[in-house]
Amino acid sequence: MVKKLENTKFKHGVLFYHEYSGIKDIYRGLGDVAASLTTFCKHLSIQLSEDEGDIIRFCQKIKDQSYSDDVDIIFLLGGDGTVNELINGMMQHELNIPIGIIPGGTFNDFVKTLNLSPRHKIASQQLIQSELQSYDVMKINDQYALNFAGLGLIVQNAENVQNGNKDIFGKLSYVGSTVKTLLNPEHFDYQLTVDGKVIDGNTAMLVVANGSFIGGSRIPLTDLSPSDGYLNLFIFKEHSSSVLSDIFKQRDSMNWNHMTEGIQHLLAKDIKIETKPEMKVDIDGEIALKTPIHIEVIPKAIQILTLPEDTPDNEYE
Repeated sequence: MVKKLENTKFKHGVLFYHEYSGIKDIYRGLGDVAASLTTFCKHLSIQLSEDEGDIIRFCQKIKDQSYSDDVDIIFLLGGDGTVNELINGMMQHELNIPIGIIPGGTFNDFVKTLNLSPRHKIASQQLIQSELQSYDVMKINDQYALNFAGLGLIVQNAENVQNGNKDIFGKLSYVGSTVKTLLNPEHFDYQLTVDGKVIDGNTAMLVVANGSFIGGSRIPLTDLSPSDGYLNLFIFKEHSSSVLSDIFKQRDSMNWNHMTEGIQHLLAKDIKIETKPEMKVDIDGEIALKTPIHIEVIPKAIQILTLPEDTPDNEYE
């Protein structure tokens, strides 16, 4: 589904934000963003989210109209973790209204999928030329995600970032930096049930992706789509010397497994993952669950403002 935003005037938009986002001066940033959003919202509410879970609770209030009875779009100024919280609020409370995402974090992975600028002021200006597009959502046990779920090396990288060692990895790909930098990865046995087919093996990392970017870098699968009703499972083969080159080699799903020695790719709608030992799971940059997990795709579950790829980018300040 694609719906052009041109000449649309929303009745009431709500903009969620955290004080401690990745924006240096959050209040100046809010002013820049609000100046853009008010051009196509008759009424704009700005709502501080102080504690984890606040956005989910606000979504419930919007659903039952105790927040307001006329909210018809939600905006978010934040990073990947804040986006994940909003998606969980929307899905848990079956809130069927569109959203607009404005980058305010480190990697802003799904914002890249939406073709928006990484700069919050420009991204908010771009929303007026955007279109409403429908995107798949991943259901992971009883949680939801837009972008990815991973275990193994990707979790070790996330823990390094959370422990204040982001300078080791910078904005390199989670996948690339962990493969190159971590000298002693933890291997584990897995049993996967992929659309009913059982697969066993040993690996240092599994990734299930819906979005096209992880850790600031594009997954090199040229036809990966977050709107096709499928999940993309990547299995990193044990002790393969080709993994590093495989990460940067562009190819599509038809020839991935012919061109790639170290990373197997599978398309699936339903994936069960069991491991020995029990493993932590990174969901959109947040370490939120442990194995076993059950991941299924919910096709075209949410509408997000998306900038068309051919939009000129020389008119923004």
